[in-house]
Amino acid sequence: MKKNITIVLEEELAKEARILAAKKDTSISQLLGEYLKTILTNEGNKSRAKKDFFRLTRKKYVLNYSKREFKRDDLYER
Repeated sequence: MKKNITIVLEEELAKEARILAAKKDTSISQLLGEYLKTILTNEGNKSRAKKDFFRLTRKKYVLNYSKREFKRDDLYER
């Protein structure tokens, strides 16, 4: 289902939008619709990636340094 909305643009921007739409053989409405879909898809992807990151980093990794087999001085050349 499509919904009509009204937007207000500065005159010069509206003129450029009409020219761009004509070059692409489409309407300003379709241009804006596709642009919004792209933005929302990217935002959804970012949100999913962020959730995945936090889910993965919640796992606890335990590093046991007490069993190291080297001395601190061995790490540095003198």
